[in-house]
Amino acid sequence: MKKLLLLIPTMLLINSCALILNFNDLPTPKGNYIIGTNLFDWEDKFRDEWFTKDKIDTRKIPVQIWYPASEKSDSLYPYMDYPNIRINSISEAIDKPKGFVKPASDVEGNSYYKAKPINKKFPLIIFSHGLGGYKTQNSIAIEALVSNGYIVIAPDHTYDANVTIFNDGTSIDFDSELPPGVSEKEFWSVRLPQINTRSSDISFVIDKLQTMKDYEVYSSIDFNNIGVFGHSFGGATSVVSSWNDTRISACLNLDGWFVPIVDEIINTGIKIPFCYIGQESWGKDTLNYDKLDKFYSNCSSDIYLLKIKGTEHNDFADLPHFSNIGRMITSGKNVDKEFAKRISYSIVGFFDEYLKGTNYNWTEEIINNYETSIKFK
Repeated sequence: MKKLLLLIPTMLLINSCALILNFNDLPTPKGNYIIGTNLFDWEDKFRDEWFTKDKIDTRKIPVQIWYPASEKSDSLYPYMDYPNIRINSISEAIDKPKGFVKPASDVEGNSYYKAKPINKKFPLIIFSHGLGGYKTQNSIAIEALVSNGYIVIAPDHTYDANVTIFNDGTSIDFDSELPPGVSEKEFWSVRLPQINTRSSDISFVIDKLQTMKDYEVYSSIDFNNIGVFGHSFGGATSVVSSWNDTRISACLNLDGWFVPIVDEIINTGIKIPFCYIGQESWGKDTLNYDKLDKFYSNCSSDIYLLKIKGTEHNDFADLPHFSNIGRMITSGKNVDKEFAKRISYSIVGFFDEYLKGTNYNWTEEIINNYETSIKFK
């Protein structure tokens, strides 16, 4: 599997700090709604922490929620929060000076901290980050969804994110790497409980929201229309969550890693609408698309496969938007600055069709601008 994602910091392969000081802010979404956001630390007291083997503790995750707001608050929430902690962690992970990472802390988004929510029902979308990623890695798509009338929530999968930071400032580093060359038995002994832990995080998020009747946003959540999407290992998490949790009604997958999905799910498929948007090939990892194609053939609802030529794994997050230089170094040859925005339009369109019943040609932004193979049934 291609190791993912230190989104913005991937650009830091550049040898001159001066070349990366001009980062683009997040694009302004096209939807009509103001975006509000808030953060919580949640504990699942009924679930032991799988990642910590030497002590008994329960699963704790930080989450961020975005929602349509009636008015702006006094402050935008930063794209990179807790910059001192994140910069240190990312600097160590990529073995680069902190000065290379620091410009990322200046990127601005469009989400207003604790803005007043609109008292109207909106579908709920849960986002799952990739292995070594984090909850805001696909903020362009998240903000596009919310501006078009969705509530989105994303956890940092603790021990599985690049760094997990709680509201009191304590942090937990990434602890999910497997050495190269592990046996099949060793692979499944780690990846199977890991993906099940992540899937349980998704269900726990829904469970927790359903109990928060005193929280203002609660009355705006349409629990009858829930979607899930994710990137890479988060894509796999989305599929497993859709298999396990019947409350989920639509599933979208961004260059997802299908290898750690068990054969029972691959050979049965899921019964809800599914969309896969990814690169043309995973290179030598032919098993990934072999399993995807088998999964596609076994699904029993509307299913889309869009494979875009000249793209790379990390292009299916925010990365292509931020820097021309970074894109030249890390992106596929056919990826331009508009790529992340165009993907976000298709994400909104897919969920519009299957959670709102609004049907339009949402694949156009991709197939009209990039050489794309598409399968649909």
